[in-house]
Amino acid sequence: MTELRAQSKLPHKTNWSDAAPLDGEELIFSISCGNSHLHWATHHGNAEDYNPLIFWRTPHLKEEDLEHEDLLGVLSRNLPDDPHDHIFGKSVDATAEDAISQSKQRAAPLISVYIVSTNRGQEALLAKIWSTVPSRFVVMRGGDFFKKEEGRYDTMGTDRLATLTGAVHLHGHPALVFDGGTATTYSATDSSGTILGGGIGPGIQSKFRSLTKDTDALPEITTEQVLARVNEAQEKGKPLPTFARNTQEAMMADAFQEFALKGRNVIEHWLEKAYDKLADNPAETTSEVKSAGAPAETTTKVNTDKRVICTGGDGDILMQLLQPHYGGVIEHMESNDRAKSKDNAISRSYVVEASKHLMHYGIASVLAAQVKLRKSKDAFSKNPHEEHVGKRVAKHFEVEADDGDNIFRGKVMKVIKAEGGENEFRIKYDDGDSEDVTTSELFDMFELFSVHGEKKSRKAAPAKGKKKPAPKKVKKAKSSDDEKAVDIPSVPAKSAKSKANGAPTEEKKTDAKKATKAEPSDVEKAVDIPSVPSKSAKSKANGAPLEEKKTDAKKVKKIISSYVEKAVHIHSLPARSAKNKANGAPPQEKKPAAKKAKTVVNNIASLVNGSDPRSFVRKRVAKDFDGDTYYGTVMEYDDTEPPAYWHAEYDDGDEEDYSKKDLIKALKYYEIKGKNDTNKSNKKS
Repeated sequence: MTELRAQSKLPHKTNWSDAAPLDGEELIFSISCGNSHLHWATHHGNAEDYNPLIFWRTPHLKEEDLEHEDLLGVLSRNLPDDPHDHIFGKSVDATAEDAISQSKQRAAPLISVYIVSTNRGQEALLAKIWSTVPSRFVVMRGGDFFKKEEGRYDTMGTDRLATLTGAVHLHGHPALVFDGGTATTYSATDSSGTILGGGIGPGIQSKFRSLTKDTDALPEITTEQVLARVNEAQEKGKPLPTFARNTQEAMMADAFQEFALKGRNVIEHWLEKAYDKLADNPAETTSEVKSAGAPAETTTKVNTDKRVICTGGDGDILMQLLQPHYGGVIEHMESNDRAKSKDNAISRSYVVEASKHLMHYGIASVLAAQVKLRKSKDAFSKNPHEEHVGKRVAKHFEVEADDGDNIFRGKVMKVIKAEGGENEFRIKYDDGDSEDVTTSELFDMFELFSVHGEKKSRKAAPAKGKKKPAPKKVKKAKSSDDEKAVDIPSVPAKSAKSKANGAPTEEKKTDAKKATKAEPSDVEKAVDIPSVPSKSAKSKANGAPLEEKKTDAKKVKKIISSYVEKAVHIHSLPARSAKNKANGAPPQEKKPAAKKAKTVVNNIASLVNGSDPRSFVRKRVAKDFDGDTYYGTVMEYDDTEPPAYWHAEYDDGDEEDYSKKDLIKALKYYEIKGKNDTNKSNKKS
C-alpha cells in the first residue's frame, strides 16, 4: 500500500519517475474529488492512450463511516462489479487476504489510483480506504497538466487544468471549457497551447441556494425542478419567458439569461483571441500542429471546428443555453440574429458539445504522455553518449533576464565520468557559464531546444507608429485575492536563484548538484505574482495637458528567496561544487563553477540586487514617454504585502509604482539623461 505524496509540502508537479503507470497494469483508476460528489473511472492499462473505460459517481465519503465501518467494506461498496473483481477477485466478502491473493496474480501487483481534487477532506478519506489494498495513491498537481511557460498560474485549480487538458486531448488547441458545478468556471487556450485564462462564478444551484438563504420570500429550487423545467421548455416548446409571471420561473429566467449571455460573450472573445494566430498563419490550420510544450515528435490536434466543451453536473444545461436560440430553454428574439457588418465578416460559427467526463480524459492524456516520455528517455540513455557532444541544448532558469527570455542556450562539450561511475555531460552555455548534467537532464534540455530553438535577435522598433505607453500609477492598487492567497514555496537546494551569504551579484542560475541522485520533489522553485492593475495618470499630447494613461500596469517579478514563508529541511551544498563529495573524496574531474544568474550585468543592476531596497528612496529617475524624457524621484519603498514596489513621483505631478526591473531601467535611463535634469539640485539622497 504505497502512497506517493509529499509529506511536508504539496508540490506543483508529481514525481513521475515513481508515479507513472507500471508495465503490465491491466486496469488503472482515476477519481475526481469534487465539491458534491466523487467521480470515478477505470482506464485500460494496456492501451496507448489510457482512455477511460467506465465511469460512475458516488456520494462523498463520511468520516464517521470510516470510523465505525471496515475500511475494506467502504472501498468494496463504492466499486462496480468489474473493478471490484479486479481488486478482490470473485470473492463476495472482499477481505484483505482476497486483495493480496488477487494482487499476486496480476502482472503489476500494485493498483495505480490517480486523484484530481478540490476537496482535501475527501482526498484524505480516499487515501485511507485505498491504503487497505496493494495500491499506489497519486495526487496529481497543476504542473502535471500545464507548465508555467504554457500560461499556468499557481492558484489555478488542478480540476480546471485537468478538464482543459481533456478538451485538448479530444479536440486539440485552441480549447474552451465551461465547467458547471458548485462553481461555474470557464478556461481557454490559444492556438499555440498557451492558457489564456478564464473566469469563476457561482453555479446554477449555488445562485438559487444563495437567493433562498439570503432572502425571506424566495423559494428553494431543487436540481430536479430545474431539470424538469428545462425538459418542458425543449419538449413542449415552452421556453422560459423574459418577463416571467411566477417567482420560480423569474429566478430561473434570470439565472439562465446570465449564463447564456455571459457564455456567448466569452465565446466571442475566445474566437477573436485564440484564433488570431491561425488566421495569421493559415498553414497551421491543418489537422495537427506541434504542441507548445510537447516532445519534438509529439503533435497536437487543431480545433478547426471551434468546438466548445461543457462539462460538470450542469454541463448539459450550459450546453443548451449556448446553442442557437438558447436551445429553446429561454425566450429568443430573431433580431438577435441580424448579420454583422462586413467589418466583422469573419465566421463566428462554433460547435458546442457536452462531455461529462472531461477530467478523466485529461488524466488519460497525462498518463499516456508520461509513459511515452519514460520510454523515450530509456531509449535515449542507451544511445552512445559521445554522439551527443557538440549538440545544442536549452534550459530554463528562474532569473530576471533583461530581455524577458529566461531560456539559456548552450552546447554539450564532453562526456565526463561522475562519482559512482555514471556518465554525465559538461554543458557550456553561450554566456560562458558551465555545468554538468545527467542523462535524464540532457534529454529534457534537448527537448526544450527542439521547441524554442536558437535565441531570436530583437529587431529595432520602427521609427513610425510608435506604440503609446500605458499609464503611470497614482498609487499602488489593492491586491487581488489571487495575489494575497499565494503560498510561496521554499527554495530547494537546486534553486535557480540561490545566493551565497547574501552576495549581491553572485545569483545562481544553475541547479546546484546534490549529494544523492534523488531530487526533493516536494518543493517548488518559483511563483508568478499577477500584475497589479494600474491607475490613470496625466500625460501630455501636443503640449496640452490631457487625462491619458502613460505607463504600463506594474509588472512584478519576485525573487522567490525573499518571500519564503515555510521552511523545508534542505541539506546545505557547497556554493560552487557541481556535486557534493561523499566522505570528502576528491572528484575524479574538476567540476565547473555553478552557473551564475547572469554573466553580463551592469553596475546599476548589481547595485539594486545587492542593496537595501530603501536605499533608493530619494534617488532621481527618468523615463521615456512618447519620445519625451520625464524626470522624477523615488519617494518610498513598500513591502507591507507582496509584491513589493518603489513609489516614484514625476516632476509634472504624475506618479508610478516600480517593480525591481522598472527601477533598474529608470535608474539606467537617468544615468544616460541625467545631465539634462533641471531639478537634479532638488535630489535628496
